[in-house]
Amino acid sequence: MDWEDLTRKRIRKVLRNNRVGNIRQLESKISEAGPPRMRVMPDLITKALKELVNEKIIFKKVIDSDLKEELTFYLAEDFNPNSKEDSEKFNKTTTLYQKYLKIVNDQKYCGDVLEEIVLKTLEAAGYYSFIGGPSEKTDHRLVNGKKIDGNFDFILFSKNNLEIIGVEVKNKRKWIYPDSKDVWVMIDRCINNKSLPIIVARKFPYFARNIFKVIGILGYETHNQFFHPSLEDDMKEIKAKDGLGFADIRFTNNPEDRHVKFFKETVPKQEEYYRNIFYSNCDILSKYSHKLKEDIPSSTRNSIFFNFLREIGLVINYTDYPDDYYHDYY
Repeated sequence: MDWEDLTRKRIRKVLRNNRVGNIRQLESKISEAGPPRMRVMPDLITKALKELVNEKIIFKKVIDSDLKEELTFYLAEDFNPNSKEDSEKFNKTTTLYQKYLKIVNDQKYCGDVLEEIVLKTLEAAGYYSFIGGPSEKTDHRLVNGKKIDGNFDFILFSKNNLEIIGVEVKNKRKWIYPDSKDVWVMIDRCINNKSLPIIVARKFPYFARNIFKVIGILGYETHNQFFHPSLEDDMKEIKAKDGLGFADIRFTNNPEDRHVKFFKETVPKQEEYYRNIFYSNCDILSKYSHKLKEDIPSSTRNSIFFNFLREIGLVINYTDYPDDYYHDYY
């Protein structure tokens, strides 16, 4: 299958139907909806959008926002700014997205909600003791005789095992890629504390699991973005199909059975195996984490991460381009 061609076609179709959308809306429609074999990864969407705009097949409009940052929206090829319907759709979409971002940036309404869910999950699972959670610092805390260096979302430990587990929780809409700063900050912190890394996030690309398994990271997908229950009425249009279409949003701070099962059964079963892999890779991970944990240009990040993949043996052909490696997993 020609994934790049499929991506271009789906972007054009979504924009024809919806008239306007930002990258997160397009990901929801193209990467997360439709027949499984027709879902393309977000990095392909980013690449196709640049091409389609450069070819003047679709259009891009950048607006200033109340959040002191520019926001980019994509317009259908036949978008007419003089049309009442198109103009109203554009104003509605941009207004709703700015409202969404304001809520996301409020820790108590978004970030803390998933942390509270994980806290309740750990309590319900009952397998590990832990420190951390919303607003609780782990830096300089003593756990099993170890002084923690840095702030994890959670540190897990047990009486029968002196080893610790570092858990990072990301309640973000954007998919978490294995080359992202979020992942490498966690890796660096876990190396420094000699702890097994676990990352909890809404979505990972398919190939992330292959990479995580090779380097010793346990990843758990929630498949949802969680918000405080008090926001359900206020965010109805954000979730609605004719609004932003973020249908996966949930308004709860309570765990599901699958969350509990992961920390009660999966982690205890896989802990030793993944810990041994992570420890065996610490030297090479440390070599690359010093750069990948920082804010660096995406082109530089891609190049460094691809060299890392080569060094750990996940890429053999040195003439390959990173995108070719990623897309082999679709």
